[in-house]
Amino acid sequence: MYLEQGPEVGRVILAAGAVVGISGKPVALYGYTFKSAGTAGVLTFFNGTAATAANVAWDDTGIISTTKVVALASGIVFPNGLFASFDANITTGTFFVRQVLT
Repeated sequence: MYLEQGPEVGRVILAAGAVVGISGKPVALYGYTFKSAGTAGVLTFFNGTAATAANVAWDDTGIISTTKVVALASGIVFPNGLFASFDANITTGTFFVRQVLT
């Protein structure tokens, strides 16, 4: 497995939970931001193409009416694809990723 050519990390902006990158293909996550509304939102990451309990990677809780910025020390590879699930209190999310070639 290796990353696409070039040093660039792309960004994907979502207004609702969805697949980040190419569905079912490995992707490396380098960081993310998400904005909570009037209640702290919860962002859940899944290794796969849908929100299924068996594929939960981790949850992150936001800050009320604030954009939370998370920079990861290194890329985390989701070998079965990356699905980001938003609860009702998240308005937008931005994900900094690179597709992985296999």
